[in-house]
Amino acid sequence: MREEIREELREYFSGEQEANALEELNSITLQHVMAESQMNLDNTWSAIIKLSKGDLQELTRLTECAKKDFRDVVYWASLE
Repeated sequence: MREEIREELREYFSGEQEANALEELNSITLQHVMAESQMNLDNTWSAIIKLSKGDLQELTRLTECAKKDFRDVVYWASLE
C-alpha cells in the first residue's frame, strides 16, 4: 500500500482501529479489480477510506462491496 493511502487511513483511524482497517483493506487484492491494475486497487482503497469516515463497520461493509465490484465504491466516492 502506498504511503499516501496509509496517510489517508491515519486521518480516520488510529491505534488498533488503524491496524484492523489496514487488515480489512488488504483483503482486497489485484484480483478484485479490473485488469489487475495497481491504480484501480489504490483508487478502491482510497474510496473506501473516504466513504467509511472513520467507521470500521462501514469500512468492512464497503470492502465486501468492492470485492463484488470495485467500481461501485469508486463511483460512490466520486459523488461525495
